[in-house]
This record gives sequence, structure tokens and C-alpha cells, in this order.
Amino acid sequence: MEIRRHDRAASVWAKMCFLASLTDSPVSIEHACVICGEVLDAAGVGLALIGGGGLAEPVFATDERSRELEDLQFTLGEGPAVEVVRGGMLLVVTDMTSSEASLRWPIFTPEAIDRSVKSIIAVPIQAGAIKVGVVDCYREFAGAPSRESRAQALVCAAAVIALAEADAGGPGLAGMIDRAFTGRRDRVHQAAGMVSVQLGIGLADALARLRAHAYANDRKLDEVAMDVVLRRVTLRPGP
Repeated sequence: MEIRRHDRAASVWAKMCFLASLTDSPVSIEHACVICGEVLDAAGVGLALIGGGGLAEPVFATDERSRELEDLQFTLGEGPAVEVVRGGMLLVVTDMTSSEASLRWPIFTPEAIDRSVKSIIAVPIQAGAIKVGVVDCYREFAGAPSRESRAQALVCAAAVIALAEADAGGPGLAGMIDRAFTGRRDRVHQAAGMVSVQLGIGLADALARLRAHAYANDRKLDEVAMDVVLRRVTLRPGP
């Protein structure tokens, strides 16, 4: 078993090293996320890190569809990354058109289906008992990955931690964060703070109010946040 585990890790790291060599760059957390998607036959990958208040906050995506789905989870407060943050276990949804998926994420699921996502595997990134983030792997076909594919994906998640720790003097996780994501996320936190003060409610409730307003008006959370920050929108007390 130990030999098999060692061989698996060696195989995954070899794939990351090869990917890095294509651009003559050192192995990075981005490479670990891309290979995680590759071993699970995903068409796209998104990375969310756990930020303030335990929220899964998007920081990186390999393509526009994954970027949209990561943003959507942050707007709605539901989806694979949100669920994995709560439970801490690898999550496999084999068929997004199933009633189980619709019950699980009633708003996120149809949006994923509209973007031709047929199944999702969400891989937890953990350092011991400490939850760090989630790699969301979006697939264009239904079905479950093999046990070996899941095991390799968990090696990729462990590599994220190892690379961040090994790069203590460098950018680490922060070095690969997509500023397009984080700029919008910062606005959301600023707006939630403003709503919290205006309505005399906690930050979690303020964020829930922002999300409800965004969903009710068919807008992105960061767009509503910008309007709140610029005082173009003021949320009122009450439902």
C-alpha cells in the first residue's frame, strides 16, 4: 500500500513538473489545480479558498465557464465548494440533471446545466484538520471518476498545501490569486460592512441580504456590492 501511494504521488508530481516545463517555470499551485482537473477528466477547474467568516471565496479558474460558476457560487452561497467547506469531504455529483442535484443546489444546478456541465467533483484542500480551500472540477459528461482518479486528485490537493508551505518566502497561494476575482470579492466585503452598520445586523446577515437582493434582481453579487459602496443602492430594514 505504501509503495502504491508513493508511486501515485510520484506520478502526479511528474505530471505537474511536465506541465511546468512547457513554460519553463517552477511547479506552482496553479499546475496542481490544472492536473487535478486532468486526472478527473474535467473540462475546467476553479479554486476557492476559505476566507473571512469561513466563506469559500473564488481566487482562480482555468477558463471563463469555470470563472462564472465560481462567481455564481459566491453570489448564491450554494454549490459544491460551499458544501465541501461545510463537510470537509470529497464530493462527487455524477449527474447534474438528476433530482438529487436539483434538491441539493436548486439555483446553482440549472445554471451549471445551462453551461453544459454534466458532473462535478469538488476536492477539499486541508492541512490536517484545518480547511484551506476547494478545487472544483467541472466535467462535460455524467458519471463517477474511478477510485484511482479520486486518489490522484487528493494528491493534487495535498500538493497545493506542500507548494504553499515550501514557498514561504515567496508568493505562495497569494501569488496565483486572480485579481479579477479578489477585487470583486473585496467590494462584497466592503458592502456587507456598510449594510451591517446601516441595518444594525451582523455581517453574515448583511451578506445574506446582499445575496438575496442580487438574486431577486438577476444581478451578480459584486455588481450589487458596487452599487451599495457607491450609494446608488440602499437596502432597507425588513424582509
